[in-house]
Amino acid sequence: MALTTPLTPPELAAQFRAQGYWKDQTIYERFRAAAQPDLNKVAIIEGDRRITYGELLRTIDTIAGNLLDLNIPKGGIVALQCKNAPEQLIVHLAAQRIGRLYMPLHDSWRDIEVEHALRTADVTTLIIPGVYRDFDHGAMIAGMLDRLPKLKNIFVMDGKPGAFRSFIDLLKPHGHSTAELDAERPDPDAPGTLMLSGGTTSLSKISPWSSNNLLNALDRYAEATGYGRDDVTAAIAPSGTGATGYMYGHLAPVLYGATTVILPRWKDPEAAIQMVLDYGCTQAIGIPTQLTLMIPGLEKRKPADFARFKVFTNAGAALSVDTAEKIERLMGCEIQTLYGATDAGVPNMTSIHDPRHKRLSTAGKTVRGCDCQLWDPDGKPVAQGESGEVVWRGPDKSYGYLGDEQATRNAFTAAGYYRSGDLGQFDADGYLRIVGRIKDMILRGGRNVSPRTSEEPLMTHPAVLEVAVAAMPDPVLGERACAFVMLKPGRSLSFQEMVQFLTDSKLAIWQLPERLEIVEDMPRSTGGKIAKAKLTTLVTEKLKAEGKLPA
Repeated sequence: MALTTPLTPPELAAQFRAQGYWKDQTIYERFRAAAQPDLNKVAIIEGDRRITYGELLRTIDTIAGNLLDLNIPKGGIVALQCKNAPEQLIVHLAAQRIGRLYMPLHDSWRDIEVEHALRTADVTTLIIPGVYRDFDHGAMIAGMLDRLPKLKNIFVMDGKPGAFRSFIDLLKPHGHSTAELDAERPDPDAPGTLMLSGGTTSLSKISPWSSNNLLNALDRYAEATGYGRDDVTAAIAPSGTGATGYMYGHLAPVLYGATTVILPRWKDPEAAIQMVLDYGCTQAIGIPTQLTLMIPGLEKRKPADFARFKVFTNAGAALSVDTAEKIERLMGCEIQTLYGATDAGVPNMTSIHDPRHKRLSTAGKTVRGCDCQLWDPDGKPVAQGESGEVVWRGPDKSYGYLGDEQATRNAFTAAGYYRSGDLGQFDADGYLRIVGRIKDMILRGGRNVSPRTSEEPLMTHPAVLEVAVAAMPDPVLGERACAFVMLKPGRSLSFQEMVQFLTDSKLAIWQLPERLEIVEDMPRSTGGKIAKAKLTTLVTEKLKAEGKLPA
């Protein structure tokens, strides 16, 4: 495993400390301080489970001690694949307690994504489900062990562990004292938490975050939402990659002495609504697709039913003003928006104190401590009022990309600025509006889908001459993937055949193209590159003609 070097110039790091953005406190230390005032308070709710702060502290220490007995090297990585669950928090804080890194793996990931992440990070310790949603995770890992010689410790959370160990083994008493655990304290400025994000390549990138970086991001969120000990958060957003859904839905509550209520899996919007009501939630974290799908259920209730509910945080993609207005009216709350990137932090966010029209139609002002600019293609700031690529540097960013120095150099400048690929404009009051994207990434329901993920295997299909996967608009998910295929002479390909071929290639379901267009040729630039924007325009017009989009 090769960690990239810190991307914050020394003079900026000194400034962040002097101004109080970096407090040189570890994530675990923040949690322990938040827990102490009331150890009997419930920290986590998941279904019938109730975990108090005192129980959480004890369980974290137990797992931390057992992890020490595995002889994981300092800075080694503990990976966990599971549904939205308390174990994500518990394993994260236990690993961080003793200076080991934590890496989450989304429960929907299969052989290709999982093996890539484990190999890139040189993972030695892995925790997995047994069989979840009719998929045998143990069999998947067993099938790749010969290609992962460094993976030595594998624990199964439920069912029969088979050839592996049971997660229960990590919950048994150990011989380490509190002082021994404290002695493993990591440097708050060293990598400790890994987040995974989709990139322009076919597989996820891994972004290491330090405690200083991560805690600053959460502090800015708390300021913007008025978050505190009396809050109860409905954690409904996906949390399996360690990014938005986890940071603000799972982790933030226990770092501020509040309570998080975890939705194990998003299936029915009604379940999320009922969870908010049953537990008197005051805040929620969701992605635009979830908020949109909740509206029909909310219309069956009265705003008075949500008397305790105050703030609904939207992240992952822009939320339409119409949807935002409906949510505020139906729930009697305020919409708050986060804008940023898993690998570079949150430079802009709206605040509950912002004027309503700014909250609902912009990405907010630049947060304290961050330098956010708009650049032209030559890397120079654009004139006031003009659009440009959104770039920033601040006290909440990652160390770049684990094991990929080239990708790090491509995304971050020598001065530490992150190039987002988004096009934005600042209005006269300093509020940022995102007006487009430079990148080809497809944003499906707040989740990045890389075209190359399906393009590469499709190019191996015997009927395919050339393929391009581009975005097509969708009223609920924002975007879906459409595959444009040029066929070899005399060959044919149906949508069902394409899906089966990609499924056989072990592509995750959420990455599959959801429409197939057979074309005679591809629109191209003068340099011969396929013009994906024109493909999107083509399928948009077809969708309108079919009545699937408003004309």
